[in-house]
Amino acid sequence: MGKGEVWVNGQSIGRYWVSIHTPQQRPSQTWYNIPRSFLKPEENQLVLVEEEYGDPLGITLDSVSITKDAKY
Repeated sequence: MGKGEVWVNGQSIGRYWVSIHTPQQRPSQTWYNIPRSFLKPEENQLVLVEEEYGDPLGITLDSVSITKDAKY
């Protein structure tokens, strides 16, 4: 993705703009966190407005589940 904005269920999670790259020519940010309060139990909607050259088919979504019973 190049430059644009992202919404989850009508809530903006901000703009993205891949203008800074690491020495390995990778984007400086590739992970974006979505506040739990923005999510519904089912049927969440993700809206991307890409302003430049990005390919939304290359986007992947990951989820993380944390339990309170975890003991280390």
